[in-house]
Amino acid sequence: MDGLKIKSLTAMRRRFTGFLDNQRGVALLLTLVVLVLLTAVIVEFDYGAKINLITAGNFRDEARATYLAKAGVTAARAVLKEDAKGAQSMKFDALTEFWARPFPPYPVGEGFVSVEITDEGGKIDLNRLAEGGAARDDTRTMLRLLFTVLGLEPEQIETIVESLEDWVDQDDTSGFNGAEDAYYQRLIPPYRCKNAPMDTISELRLVNGVTPEIYRKIRPYLTTVSLKGQGGVGMINVNTAESPVLQALDKNINADTATCIQNQRPYENWNQFFGCANASSACQFGSVCKNAVGFSSGFFTAKSHGIMHETEKIVTAVIQKSDLKLISWQIE
Repeated sequence: MDGLKIKSLTAMRRRFTGFLDNQRGVALLLTLVVLVLLTAVIVEFDYGAKINLITAGNFRDEARATYLAKAGVTAARAVLKEDAKGAQSMKFDALTEFWARPFPPYPVGEGFVSVEITDEGGKIDLNRLAEGGAARDDTRTMLRLLFTVLGLEPEQIETIVESLEDWVDQDDTSGFNGAEDAYYQRLIPPYRCKNAPMDTISELRLVNGVTPEIYRKIRPYLTTVSLKGQGGVGMINVNTAESPVLQALDKNINADTATCIQNQRPYENWNQFFGCANASSACQFGSVCKNAVGFSSGFFTAKSHGIMHETEKIVTAVIQKSDLKLISWQIE
């Protein structure tokens, strides 16, 4: 009897011990699960904190880089202000002057700023197409010559020139090769023809016939601002104009004549300009050249780069020299 009791107690003890072992196993398992969950939460929190820190750092660097780039534009305006004070700048603007020198990256705190000033006066003003009369006709002529020099096909030239005129004029009448609202409203996505002067040269990309490739090719030689020459045509500063623009002044100015003009710069007046015999023979009375040639400029573009660590911001501003007014402003 006692033996049976002892066996029964032993069996109960074993079952209880097994139960306790199972409980301990469950507790251990729960502990491991909790540890895994806590580890995942901590890792996720740490990752999120790092992302937030990096994001905050990038935002800070973007803000600093933007302010550096804006400071570069302010410096460019100061340079143009000093240039305007000089007696020489009252006669001509040329690539030999201080403003035309690129300003290399300059350290400011933990970042750098660099600025480049270019002359808009050495380009053809597209907005002169909106003025009508001689200004429109002369600008048409120069654009056709420019696009020919740049290697565009005749059909492309007529489409772009007439579409440019339709874009900036105020009517809804399309030229034979041009485009007005009826054309642009059929595009995907549709948009309207502006029928007003361009605010920035980037609008050129919206004009019928201007493909990305053509835009890159013609963009450096065109502008939307200029001093007014004879008959209202945009004045071309021959002291800063590149060879394609010089060749667009007259059909008799070829690449050799353009090189001759460039080699004898700067010019203060017509007498000096005619020192290049080829230019003298090309720019006769009645020529677009006679109306459009100028020796000074009224508008400049400042392109400023602000760099902070791995972040770069670019501010491009068109500045009117006479009063340092900002005509346009773009941040990239």
